[in-house]
Amino acid sequence: MRKIFNWVIAATLFCGASVLTSCNENTDNPVKPDEPVVSPERQTFEKALSMTLQESAELIRFEALKQGMGDVGEFLLGLDEEALKNQVLELIPEILANTTQVKMDELSEADLKAVSAALKERFKLTDEELKAIPFFVLIDANNVLGTKKLSFKDGKCTIGESDGFCIESTNKEGKTTSITLKFKKEHDGVRFFVTRLLDVTPIGIQLPSELDITVSTANGLEMDGSITLDSNAPSKYITFKSGLWGGAGILNADFAGRSETVKALVVHDIDRSFNIGVSLDMDGAEKASIAIQGMNSPYSTEYINSDELKSLRDYGAFFSAAYDALKSINGKTVDDVEFALGGKLVCNAKVDDVAACLLALGKIRQMHGTQPGFEAVDEYTQILNKYFHYTVGIKDTGITAKGSLVTIMKNLDKEEYQPGVALQFEGEKEPMVLLERMTEQDKANYKKIMNSVQDLTKSGALMIQMIKQKFSSFKGIKLS
Repeated sequence: MRKIFNWVIAATLFCGASVLTSCNENTDNPVKPDEPVVSPERQTFEKALSMTLQESAELIRFEALKQGMGDVGEFLLGLDEEALKNQVLELIPEILANTTQVKMDELSEADLKAVSAALKERFKLTDEELKAIPFFVLIDANNVLGTKKLSFKDGKCTIGESDGFCIESTNKEGKTTSITLKFKKEHDGVRFFVTRLLDVTPIGIQLPSELDITVSTANGLEMDGSITLDSNAPSKYITFKSGLWGGAGILNADFAGRSETVKALVVHDIDRSFNIGVSLDMDGAEKASIAIQGMNSPYSTEYINSDELKSLRDYGAFFSAAYDALKSINGKTVDDVEFALGGKLVCNAKVDDVAACLLALGKIRQMHGTQPGFEAVDEYTQILNKYFHYTVGIKDTGITAKGSLVTIMKNLDKEEYQPGVALQFEGEKEPMVLLERMTEQDKANYKKIMNSVQDLTKSGALMIQMIKQKFSSFKGIKLS
């Protein structure tokens, strides 16, 4: 299609308006291009896609979740980090009065192994330094943090009592936003290391297995949810990079008549590094979900910290957040990604090199609005094709198409290009670009959904970026 279209443009430039007559070498018997073979499976898929796009375009708007991210971001940015530091310093004596001293030589073999791994990971300790530490301090979040309320107003932070761990902020208009965590005391929970006092005593925090969350914002948004933490390792001491652990969270957001829910699952194990799942429910009907499994083969530290990867921060908020995520998980490959829409359509993908794909997408994003030529965009499309492989299909039907990416024109009124999805079903001779076979209504619905997803992604990335900048100086507290 692209070759035919470009030929028409070139012929028009050279031969003028009468291109289809005066420039044709055989005007009496023009050669018609072969009609593409269209599989019945494609026709079934396209009908299902059209119906799903219509239904999803009506539901997927993310108003409540976007409002929630905006309100929480505004709330966190309004906190005074210096006032928070000072309040934490005042809390330390009470915290230390409610701690348990755990002796290293009294740990079980499994616990000692887990604690040693956690200390090495968190504090970069050597084996010799580990041997010199006779004990560590364990804080029970239930006893200390579980009843505190930190209130921020006019640049000051005061502390009071609450039925959970609450942070409350009052804005200039006198309206309050609060986030409360309620610990369920009947669960033992998991233990992980958070900071170190005096550069000699490691200190850990014990959280219960389940936390309830309630959020009430100054703009009238109400959110509630829960977090479940689980250590499926022999020890309850967590090391995030090399231990076995899992967590699940759910957050319900209600705003302006919209009810939306986001669910997340993170599982870490030795063989498959990270398994991550996220699903979005709109007004009680699950419409979109994504599951990522098996992020393995870590990059080298040198590559993660290289100027090449750091350049992702220059491509916008999403890519900056993606770099931070990539650095934190230190993952190179994704064995399996599944995206489901409308509970019917499903896309499975494998990413051989996440960083290479992010860099390629970032380069393409940087060219937006500059009307880059075909070759400029196609260079990065081919990089994506090299490392990103996917199929699409309809659940429970056996209908599946192999996917690829091709460089196509974004619009017919100007030469600007982008990677486009192309599919090849069984019995077809070559891939066909999905957008070129969609009706105008399907394209409008697709664009509406993509705009909503991009808005939500942008809102989340901007919130993360702003918070990171806000609290970049808050490196923890040491009593030395």
